[in-house]
Amino acid sequence: MATTDPGGRHRLARLVIQHRTKLGWHKVQAADASGLTITTYMRVEKGQSVRDITYAKIERAFGWAPGACMAVLEGAAELQQAGEVVEGVRIAPAAQTADGVRQAVQHAVIATLPDTPAGKMAKLSEGVLEELRKRGIVQVSDEDSTP
Repeated sequence: MATTDPGGRHRLARLVIQHRTKLGWHKVQAADASGLTITTYMRVEKGQSVRDITYAKIERAFGWAPGACMAVLEGAAELQQAGEVVEGVRIAPAAQTADGVRQAVQHAVIATLPDTPAGKMAKLSEGVLEELRKRGIVQVSDEDSTP
């Protein structure tokens, strides 16, 4: 659930506006790139309450690290770019394809539970992928929708 702290929302709004301007985008372009209606996008720029999934969509469109908006809402002064090195740790960019998510889940399962049958791995991958889709973290094209 999105924060109800107006200070955090206004801080994030200012950073979103600054970044949109830096990209040379109009509000409609930013909304389109984020997969949001202009009304929802404008709520973010006005510091109004929106769902968490809205922030995930903006992060992906603006090239920010997953969770960067929530970090600002919770007090961070800046937004982290995806792939940036922060305190010696590289923040990975968000997954862009279903296949990338499936591979990541498979590698994690193999590394931690090497005796897991392939069928269970596939079921787990699809469950993770569906949850990421619901949250707007992964945007999947039509060609990615088949396992």
